[in-house]
Formats: sequence, structure tokens, C-alpha cells
Amino acid sequence: MSPAPAIRDSLLATEAEYQGWKWFHVYCYRCHGVDAFGGQLAPDLRNSLSAQGGLTRDPFMVAVRDGRPTKGMPPWNVLLNEKQIEQLYAYVNARSDGRLAPGRPHRATEP
Repeated sequence: MSPAPAIRDSLLATEAEYQGWKWFHVYCYRCHGVDAFGGQLAPDLRNSLSAQGGLTRDPFMVAVRDGRPTKGMPPWNVLLNEKQIEQLYAYVNARSDGRLAPGRPHRATEP
């Protein structure tokens, strides 16, 4: 008898994604919505990073670091360093590609 197929844990995050989720829910969710779904003030970041949205890593990093003042987004480099912004990107990218489901992610526990 063959073993049952493994069930993918859709809330299992890498360390960078998990840290990015924490930063997102401190600074970004008010405008971009819980789980990056977007809101009345800012776009759905999952779509922005999708192939259709076309936002890649480098422009994302610049937008977060320097802000988008004409659109009402402040620069976050006064509160977040490059590593933290990279973690934000990792989280939003994982949400965008569908690998990380909505909800509170968790990290793998070490045996």
C-alpha cells in the first residue's frame, strides 16, 4: 500500500517570511489590509507582486524604503532597516505567489 500524500502546510513560513509578517502587521496592514488584501487607502500587494502587477523586488524595496509621497505612502526607512524591508518583501511575495495562505503563519519547529 502506498503512503498517503503529504499535506502541504499552507501557513508554514520561512524565518524571513514570518518576520516580514510581523513587520507587515505592525506597519502596513492599516493601509494594505490584513494579509495584504488591500484596503480603501492602498492596493492589494498580492496583485502588485504578481506577474500581472509587475512589481519586482527592487522597485518594492525602493517604494518601501523611500515611500510614495504622491500616493500618500511614507518612507519606512526611518523605522525599518534593509533586512526588515527584505523580510517584508519575502512575506508579501509568499502571499502573492499563493504559497502562504491568509492567516497567522508559523515557523517550523526544530526537532
